[in-house]
Amino acid sequence: MVGAPALAANASMRAGAGLCRITAPKDILLNVLALCPTATGFPLPSRDTKPFLEFADGHDALVVGPGLGVAANARRLVIDLIERHHGPMVLDADALNILAGLESSEWPQRRDWSNIVLTPHMGEFMRLMAAVTKRGASLASEITSREQESAPTVRSLVDDEPSTADGVPLDVEPVATAVSAPAEPAPPPNDRSALAELLSRATGCVVVLKGAHTVVAIGSQFATNRTGNPAMATGGSGDVLSGVIGTFLAQGLAPPQAALLGAHVHGLAGDLAAHEIGDIGILATDIIKYLPAAIRKHMST
Repeated sequence: MVGAPALAANASMRAGAGLCRITAPKDILLNVLALCPTATGFPLPSRDTKPFLEFADGHDALVVGPGLGVAANARRLVIDLIERHHGPMVLDADALNILAGLESSEWPQRRDWSNIVLTPHMGEFMRLMAAVTKRGASLASEITSREQESAPTVRSLVDDEPSTADGVPLDVEPVATAVSAPAEPAPPPNDRSALAELLSRATGCVVVLKGAHTVVAIGSQFATNRTGNPAMATGGSGDVLSGVIGTFLAQGLAPPQAALLGAHVHGLAGDLAAHEIGDIGILATDIIKYLPAAIRKHMST
């Protein structure tokens, strides 16, 4: 699909990326670039992924999946990227669908999954969680091993005053509280924090579970984003979010902070768009348009 990668690239540029390159099949690459003339292109290999992997290594962050499809060459590309490219990346859309379609024996081998951000909506989450569950007992031992290795360096997102490292107020709820702490209020009916936490712990990745009140989970810690509005439930909005998170990764933010700030700024841009346009008819391109204003508003608070 030519629109999805173009939306992600345009969002990336509006969020502050200095340069964005799009890879797509050679026969449609020019069509994609026409929708994002500020980006440059690289033809997607049909068989040998080595040239693309060398190309990918020259970038600060990757966004993989929007518009990719699930054909055999795309499948091989996603597996090879996860196994052989060690830089930070966002896996969205068809990259998630490809992972969900793998057998347990086909799952990519990667020592450190903590610099990967997964951005599923609920449908993608259900398919991916089913695939993760199929991996069985070996998964539990992998999780335990990763947690033991990373425990000394994991930074908790739960502070005395709930906030992210960049100062954006978010509703951060501790997974466990001290015995003497007062009882927490009941979660909202559509609370999905436990689901996001489950996938994050199972994969070792940062998980951004999209939807009303997007949940960002990092292991057993999670935060609920409060920016955004129902009018943002429109085609391409998720591609925009992926592009924003990808830019923040490229600018050097750690994956948890990139995910948290990305969700906040994406929702804030949607709120600014709704304020100007109204709560009907917001397009993904409108969210992109208001990203610079959203970032300025965030920086001024």
